[in-house]
Amino acid sequence: MGYSAIHPTPKTSLDSTIPLPLNVDEITQQWLENALGVRLERAHIVQVMPGTATKIFVDITYHPAEPIAAQTGAGPRRVCIKGGFDPLLRELGMNSAYRREAEFFAHIAPALQKRNVRLPGSLYCGTDVVEGQGIVILEDLIAANCTFGQCLEPWLAPRAAVALEQLAGLHAMTWGARPVEYPWLSEVPIIEEVLKSMFSPEYWDSQFYTENCPLGVPDHMLDRERMYDAFKTLWRTENPDLTCIVHGDCHVGNTFLSPPPAQLPGFLDFQAPQIGSAMHDVAYFLGGALTVEDRRTHERELLKHYLDKLHEAGGPRLGVEDVWMDYRKHHLHGFVWVLTGPRMQAKTKVDAMTERHVAAILDHESIELLEGIAGKA
Repeated sequence: MGYSAIHPTPKTSLDSTIPLPLNVDEITQQWLENALGVRLERAHIVQVMPGTATKIFVDITYHPAEPIAAQTGAGPRRVCIKGGFDPLLRELGMNSAYRREAEFFAHIAPALQKRNVRLPGSLYCGTDVVEGQGIVILEDLIAANCTFGQCLEPWLAPRAAVALEQLAGLHAMTWGARPVEYPWLSEVPIIEEVLKSMFSPEYWDSQFYTENCPLGVPDHMLDRERMYDAFKTLWRTENPDLTCIVHGDCHVGNTFLSPPPAQLPGFLDFQAPQIGSAMHDVAYFLGGALTVEDRRTHERELLKHYLDKLHEAGGPRLGVEDVWMDYRKHHLHGFVWVLTGPRMQAKTKVDAMTERHVAAILDHESIELLEGIAGKA
């Protein structure tokens, strides 16, 4: 995937002292021209899609004087502008997520695409030091005839296996990653920042003691301090032998499928990349992508498939038993869905993902495992 006629690599403006737009009204034709580095005859916003990051879809017409490549269809006619355009989500601490997505597409995505990891093409990556905003301009995958994974539509094991190959490519390329090598990832992982807010008494009560409460949450998972302690143990006891850059939020709703007939999966929404355990991605993805029954039936063979592909892509040779404890621990990350409020995801999606992830946490006794580890520390 990806357009290269205008920019072989995305145009970047990182850590700018010029503030980036913070609302949709500030996405003007002039700003878009400056960001893309091309003259436009017209730029028209056709759709605004709210979410954890707001997506703004813009139809563009190139100026007649632009290079012929832009006029013959090689350049995109519609782009997707992603960033932090919801003030309430910025207040929740999501700014670092928007910045990280821009940094990911600037620093990591080009090398991954050379290794045939499927990603949307990126045309611009920007961050500023004034408002802390981050913005990416991506190809519109809808216009490219791609479709998208849906949280309400779990996958079968064969498609999940192909998605794990994509994660293996990212993990293998960055295996053994150290903060000094990726200074833009050296701050506290975004999941820790966001969960710190979500575990506040105010947010917790608004999620569990109102109509927002997801269906099927066991009583013992409503113990705020117990759950937060489990997360802190998980983060404190990361296995250094499994360190790489992880996607961080690789659920099925953050995937796209290439055009028919192949419909091969790739991942979207790199707002939470961090240096951490590869099992963070693998457990979180499998816990939510398959039905509970299919995950129970196929997870060991899928985990082995991932480990084989990791090795083929240049990572270490590991067996299922080498990673099984870490795999069990990291299913706890699925609890993030239980904490996801209505401004981030529709409740129907939250309920569906909660059912799958809660089952995985219970099946693997993730909380009890972490409590046992904490007790031995």
